[in-house]
Amino acid sequence: MSATLAFNPEAEDKCPLAEVKITKLKECPMLTEGRMDDYLFQQWSIACHQYQKHSGKKPMEVVAYVADGMLEPQFIAWYHTNQSRINAMMLDEYLEEFQKFALPCNWQTKVRDTILGSYQERASFANWVMVVQNLNAHLKNMGSKHTLSDLLLKAHFEFHMHPDLRWKMDAKKLELPELANWIAEVTELDEELAENRHKPKQ
Repeated sequence: MSATLAFNPEAEDKCPLAEVKITKLKECPMLTEGRMDDYLFQQWSIACHQYQKHSGKKPMEVVAYVADGMLEPQFIAWYHTNQSRINAMMLDEYLEEFQKFALPCNWQTKVRDTILGSYQERASFANWVMVVQNLNAHLKNMGSKHTLSDLLLKAHFEFHMHPDLRWKMDAKKLELPELANWIAEVTELDEELAENRHKPKQ
């Protein structure tokens, strides 16, 4: 009696993430068996660049070593199928191609949409901004074309901040071109609002 295996698309998310293991900076990192996501890929990229910096290997030799450290069966098969071509790559070329193979094609738009769909609501302005900037920095670190410029980030913060804070900001007529300085000023306004909210009513 034969059994039929049914594909369950939800099973992928339940599969445990792989891990990047590093013993010493000069020794080749290892990517264990498991699922890959964009944050894990960033860890793998950093580990590979650290190995290239500290191992003493020639740039043209590095990929052959780090690619051998991938233990997920589908990544092993991808590497072995294209081994000669991949071994001839520089590290950044290998990482660019591996990213296209290992990550869903829409991961960048998902991160960007998370940014653009965020509102301050009841969070403090400082905490909300930190979360959004970290997501945007992740896109930048991954070399994504979906990274938002400072101008777009500022516009997002202005239109998605709490209405009370927006009113207070407009009343003060802030004109600060540098995003960091603008965030610092708006954070102070938000802290003033929070302090007033917690003052006992007379």
